[in-house]
Amino acid sequence: MSSISKFLSLRVPANVIYRALRDTRLEQLFLEFFAGVTRRFNTNKTNSELEIITTTYDFQLQIQEIFKLKILDKNTTEVRYTTETNVENLIVESIVQTHIANVLYALLMLETGYVNGLIETQR
Repeated sequence: MSSISKFLSLRVPANVIYRALRDTRLEQLFLEFFAGVTRRFNTNKTNSELEIITTTYDFQLQIQEIFKLKILDKNTTEVRYTTETNVENLIVESIVQTHIANVLYALLMLETGYVNGLIETQR
């Protein structure tokens, strides 16, 4: 099983990050991109951890994503993002790395939107 970990520090409260990660509107709006895929969420509030397990309908590919959130400040959260897959080959690695880049980019965009919203409300 291959595993990749990334760290990110975001100027966003942990509860906003949790809500964003658990949001399923994208899956509901674009069903064609999620055909044959199931996602299961497990939350461990004690360890500030959210686990997302994505599996293809035939169980050939399983991606386990674990987000550990650590509150550093009032509006700053450290995110440790670990991804594991049950398959090791070049094509799957490439797909998973692209997925990781998209998740990290989405988290950075969440921060940008949050910070811009704070600036607008202070004007």
